[in-house]
Amino acid sequence: MDRIKIEAFVSTPVCSNSARLTELLKEIQKEFGEKVEIITYQGQIELFDQYHLTALPAVVIGEMVKIMGFCPSKESVISGLKELGME
Repeated sequence: MDRIKIEAFVSTPVCSNSARLTELLKEIQKEFGEKVEIITYQGQIELFDQYHLTALPAVVIGEMVKIMGFCPSKESVISGLKELGME
């Protein structure tokens, strides 16, 4: 299986939800290692509009699962990974 990409969009300056998201994704990286590719962007870059995101922080898992406006739980991120075939 190819790695699943997780893209995180955090605010500038970093708000508390964005800071929590950054820490959460560090945990996900430790747990899943090479199975995931985590990319973090600061602010509303071009991809923000391409994904039709409307609030920060935001997480896009595999270009399909989108979470916006809050830091999701670890369980929610893992559920999104499983939805895309992660074992």
